[in-house]
Amino acid sequence: MSWSGDWALVTGASSGIGREFAVQLAAAGMHRVLVARRVSLLDALAQELKVGHGGDSLVVAADLSEPDAAAAVRARVEAAGIRIRLLVNNAAAGKWGRFERATADEYARMLRLNNGAPVGLCREFFPHLRSFPGSAVINVASQAAFQPVPFMAAYAASKAFAHSFSLALYEEWKQYGIHVQSLVPGPSATEFDVTAGAYQSAIVERRPPAEAVAMALARLDRDEPVVASAKGVYKQRLFNGLFPAKRVVREVAKMFRPPDED
Repeated sequence: MSWSGDWALVTGASSGIGREFAVQLAAAGMHRVLVARRVSLLDALAQELKVGHGGDSLVVAADLSEPDAAAAVRARVEAAGIRIRLLVNNAAAGKWGRFERATADEYARMLRLNNGAPVGLCREFFPHLRSFPGSAVINVASQAAFQPVPFMAAYAASKAFAHSFSLALYEEWKQYGIHVQSLVPGPSATEFDVTAGAYQSAIVERRPPAEAVAMALARLDRDEPVVASAKGVYKQRLFNGLFPAKRVVREVAKMFRPPDED
């Protein structure tokens, strides 16, 4: 399929994987709806894409952890006369460390962002996506989706939700010509670690966001519900499926235990 000249909506577009999606989609000839909280970064990105690749950008400043954010984004897009053919649900937040060290409100906002926003945006933009003979949704999951992760308990659970939701929607929406992809990037060199309070762990290597994004886009025209740029996913899933849950969570906990508890 040719995507040039159509509109893509990217959440979390101000940095990291979301920003890279905007750059590569612009290079492919797509117009962009850029959604994030930091409007100054979005404005700068829109100008950069205009100069470097042409096409149009619509900047939408939104906090997707707010309950009515998805409907507000759709209203803004439709007011501009735009129809979305590609929806990229990338925005997410996480928390490293013991579960009780974050507040209930912090977790509520995280889950609204990581889960509520993608579900809401998929539902709000379903009429747009269905109006094309072929369209797509990319939901950014994580290797954390494949087993519980002590010391990142809520984040890993939210990504398991995102992955499961994507696979189910892949099957439901194929009859409409809407392809749903669950993207599983490996640890990436983004702002996520800083905002999530990451500390030294078994994760040493962080790959450039461009690698995961390029793979996701290259495989959009294939009938693949899961695209994994992360290394070792097969072994990870095999370990989680074959061994008792007690051993799985014990071994994963060793990778993420805070240094001050060693």
